[in-house]
Amino acid sequence: MLGLPEEFTADFIARLEQLRIKTRREYAGVGKGAHLSPRRGSSLEFSDFRHYSEGDDFRYIDWGLYGRTDKLYIKLFKEEEDLLTYIFIDASASMGYPERDRKFASAIAIALALAYVALAAGDRVMIRVLAGKGAMPPPAFVYGRHRIVELGKTLAGVKPGGELDLAAALARELISIRRAGKVFVISDFLMMPNAAERALGLFNAANMDVTAVQVLGGGELDGQGLNGDVEAVDAESGERVRLSMGPRERARYREALLRLSREIRVFCFRNGLHYALYTTDASFQDFFLRAASEFGLAH
Repeated sequence: MLGLPEEFTADFIARLEQLRIKTRREYAGVGKGAHLSPRRGSSLEFSDFRHYSEGDDFRYIDWGLYGRTDKLYIKLFKEEEDLLTYIFIDASASMGYPERDRKFASAIAIALALAYVALAAGDRVMIRVLAGKGAMPPPAFVYGRHRIVELGKTLAGVKPGGELDLAAALARELISIRRAGKVFVISDFLMMPNAAERALGLFNAANMDVTAVQVLGGGELDGQGLNGDVEAVDAESGERVRLSMGPRERARYREALLRLSREIRVFCFRNGLHYALYTTDASFQDFFLRAASEFGLAH
């Protein structure tokens, strides 16, 4: 639909319209919106009191408190603003393998679904692609649900490739971020657990609300094509290793991948981050809607 991935049917988009991004913290936005901000404003959400000063609006005087204290106090309320949403997509070479698993295409679909949820709610979205080849989205926020078509067309031209030090790449991105907000990091996280934890911890340390979305291939998990004497090639470094693979070795390989996922998930839960795992042999639409709370979304 409109150049978006095939998963974006009219029914799926209608379901996305019902979701909202929620955060565990309050962030200042750049315009009016539906999220509570730490700034004072005029919403119905009470924040605090302060002493009355000449010129204050009488409508905000708490007369009940005046009756008890014989002093005039003004009610203060939270401001409601938009939410700044940052989506980072791992486009390193490992996201392109195994090719039949379409890991990178799934990562793009997840990013666009998250972006649409934010844009439909009146929030601002910036998508950044780490590594990869092709024309990249500009480092700027987009606003309005109609911008999803533009994002979809741009991301359709990006191909995975190259090496990626995720922590270093995200550190560079963090330097350019001037306002905190909601962060999504979409990757296969095929790296040492401490490297993934260091990358995700950057935004957590910066007081940002983080969701890690791990994408693994269904065939990748099952070790498809790994049978007998094989030569394994690292998609990013080019390092080659000769292996002898049988049913027992494939079982160990699968357990190693699942153990990596568990370690990342445990790190996220212990540090107040959201975590979601998508395997490409599952229905994308069912996964996204079912895992809404894991993404940090609300109905």
